[in-house]
Amino acid sequence: MSTLSAGIVNIALPTMAAEFSVSLENIQLVVSLYLLVLTCLLPVFGKLSDIYSRKWMYLGGFMVFGLGALLGALSGSLGMMLFSRAVQGIGSSAMMATSQALIAQIFHGASRGKAFGAIGAVVAGGSLAGPAIGGALIQLWGWPSVFWVCIPVCILGVWRGIYLIPRFKSVPGVKMDYCGALCYTLTSFAFLYALNTAPANGWTSGRILSAFALSAVFFFLFLRREKVSKNPFIGLSIFKIPAISYGCAVAVLGFTSLFTNSVLLPFYLTDIMGMDPIKIGILILPFPITLAIASAVSGALCAKWPARVITTAGFVFLLISTLMFAFIGGAPSISYIVLAQLIMGAGSGTFQVPNNNTVVSAAPKGKLGVVASVNALARNVGMISGIALSVAVFALRQEHLLQAGVSAQEAFIGGYKWALLFGAFCAAAGGILSAKRD
Repeated sequence: MSTLSAGIVNIALPTMAAEFSVSLENIQLVVSLYLLVLTCLLPVFGKLSDIYSRKWMYLGGFMVFGLGALLGALSGSLGMMLFSRAVQGIGSSAMMATSQALIAQIFHGASRGKAFGAIGAVVAGGSLAGPAIGGALIQLWGWPSVFWVCIPVCILGVWRGIYLIPRFKSVPGVKMDYCGALCYTLTSFAFLYALNTAPANGWTSGRILSAFALSAVFFFLFLRREKVSKNPFIGLSIFKIPAISYGCAVAVLGFTSLFTNSVLLPFYLTDIMGMDPIKIGILILPFPITLAIASAVSGALCAKWPARVITTAGFVFLLISTLMFAFIGGAPSISYIVLAQLIMGAGSGTFQVPNNNTVVSAAPKGKLGVVASVNALARNVGMISGIALSVAVFALRQEHLLQAGVSAQEAFIGGYKWALLFGAFCAAAGGILSAKRD
């Protein structure tokens, strides 16, 4: 449901921007605020899942996500829409922080890689359905319908989850350090807020600089608390395990690269190619198709090949696809766009599954929930960074070209090119880091 909603909402952004009369820099907050809230709370829910019922943490997140979808459908302004997306972010955070830990508790050995591959394919299925369903719904009933469709999925998921998800005993002796959790949450919120709103407010504005400064202060307090607490919130010693530290760094770079195109591509297809939502949805479909296939294949290969070989191959695909989009020009063929989407989907599925399996499998005893949530945190930091930084690069380059006297279309294409070159740089860095690990 989470990936279904994300795919649908991305398609709806141009329509929402027109109805709310807001710019690209502001409407991207509909996506990035959701990811911001989700990211800030991931380790909190991961820690709580080690203490309390992981099953009911997951299902509770499902219900909160559905409530956020209801609020989104009823939104009449950008402010109300952002509030509803924040509620959805809380629900999605509870689900995402516990889902990988649930899989890791049930499956072991070679079957765990296949299980993560299956989950990757299901996630891709949500992404696959999102653009197609979203395009049709927007065309027929407007953007509120993209939120209404999530509600029956939520009801079905909770109903079946009650019967199908096992209930595991909590880990004895694990306690929550609420002071450390608060310091972490404030650090993340201040930093990610500054990162996401800087393109709209200006990187040197007082608000943005104050938010960055606050994040530095709270981060210092968080590190100090981690050192003196008898029951540290995360336990930074987990990053001394190479599989976890390398895996999280690779996830950040991989998802930063992927998400440089997630918000900008629908606007490119709308403003430059002149496509309607249905056509945009169809053109986005190749990405989740190959994502689903690559996830299943890479999951099966986890038992035969080292993770670094598979993940590095995935980054090679990402590098090729981001460069293809960077040099797409103003009048590409449909086959060119489809091919670039297919390669990007293959890269995404190929690097994600073995990387997730490596990180979660290295979790120390009693810290499965925390490690799984930190892995999800790395993924979402990459998503937020990819959106915020690509929009910033796009806007700066576009403004520079407009001031130089080029046409609006050429300025858009120039900004898009630089944003995707940034994505290509992240893909190259991720591939090098992946190849270096054991």
